[in-house]
Amino acid sequence: MIIAGFDPGLNRTGYALVKDTTPMTVLNFGVIAPAAKQPLQKRLDRIYREAGRLLDTYRPELVLVEEIYFSRNPQATLSIGVVRGVLFAAALQRDLTLASFSPSEIKLAVTGRGNATKEQVTYLTARLLALPEEPAEDSADALALCVCYLNRRRLERLGLQGEAAIRLR
Repeated sequence: MIIAGFDPGLNRTGYALVKDTTPMTVLNFGVIAPAAKQPLQKRLDRIYREAGRLLDTYRPELVLVEEIYFSRNPQATLSIGVVRGVLFAAALQRDLTLASFSPSEIKLAVTGRGNATKEQVTYLTARLLALPEEPAEDSADALALCVCYLNRRRLERLGLQGEAAIRLR
């Protein structure tokens, strides 16, 4: 099973494509970064087209999009919501299943702490996936999202869910 993970952002949308193998196989990861000076419509179009290209190339069975965290800046929160909608549209146009996890769920799955720092998530994601170097923060978040889903899926196959699964970490 191939899954795609996206960390939505108007300036930088991280992406990851991971295959569910033992150990997990990273197929591709990176950042979609439209020029900040472009109008909103062009930036969203670039995110939509590049996400669509990745989905067409790798043909994942599932698309994961990180949930919105509420920041002190309502405009930033709104922008992330719009990018999530664009990513959802790209997946739904291809009839792909969607799922989401909150930032704290992802941090907990990767580091064992729901309030871990970005640096801790990046470092541990690189170690868990045996990457030769730490990825950029946005792509690390997308990779961590994939790790979160696959770890949860494996625990559920073992019959562990919710608090029981969390206690194992």
